[in-house]
Amino acid sequence: MKRYLNKRNLTRARNDLKDTNEKSIEIRNSDIKSILKVWSKLQKNKINKYDEFYNVCLYSSIVTRDISMLWNDYSLTDNETKKNLYGRLLSMTIIEFLDDINGLLGRNLRIELESNNMSEFISELNDVNKKFSTVKKQNNKELRLIRNNSAAHKSKKAKDLINFTENIHFENLHKISVEVSEANIQLNKLTTEVIYKINERINIEHLRKKVIQ
Repeated sequence: MKRYLNKRNLTRARNDLKDTNEKSIEIRNSDIKSILKVWSKLQKNKINKYDEFYNVCLYSSIVTRDISMLWNDYSLTDNETKKNLYGRLLSMTIIEFLDDINGLLGRNLRIELESNNMSEFISELNDVNKKFSTVKKQNNKELRLIRNNSAAHKSKKAKDLINFTENIHFENLHKISVEVSEANIQLNKLTTEVIYKINERINIEHLRKKVIQ
C-alpha cells in the first residue's frame, strides 16, 4: 500500500511539473512573439540601427526555450531510449548554441551599441560573452563528441553508432545546462536594460516629432 501511494504521489508530482513546464513554454513563446513584434515594427518604420541587438535577443530566447524543453523531457522520462535521445539532442543544441553565441555577442554588436551611444553596456556584454566561452571551453570535448558521434548521426557505420549511443553517459549534462542557463539569465538581464533604453529613446523621438508638427 505504501509503495502504491508513493508511486501515485510521484506520478502526481510529475504531472504537476509537466503542467508547470507547459506554462513556462507558453510564457517563453509569448516573449519571443513580443520581441519579434517590436523588431518588425522598428523595421517597418525603417529603423534598422538595432538589428544586431534584436537578432541576439530573439536567437537567445529561442534557444533558451529549446534547451529548457529538452532538459525537462530528459529529466521526466523513465524510458531509457527516450532519455538517451533527449540527452543527445540537448548536448547537440547546447554545443551549437555555444558555437554561435560568441560571434553574435562579438564585434558587430559592440559596434552597433557604440554607434547608438550605448557604450555603457559593452563591459557587461563582454563579461557575458566570456562566461559562454568558459562553458564552451570546459565542456567542448565532451559535448562535441556526443554531437559528432551520435546526436548528428555523422557516423555512417551503424554498429559504431549503436555502440556509442548505448554507452553515452550524461553525468555532466545537468551541470552544463545550469551553467548555460546562468549565462543566459545574465544576458537576458542585460538585453532587458538595453530594451528599456531603446524604448525610452524611441518615445522621446516620437514626442519631438509631435512637437515639431
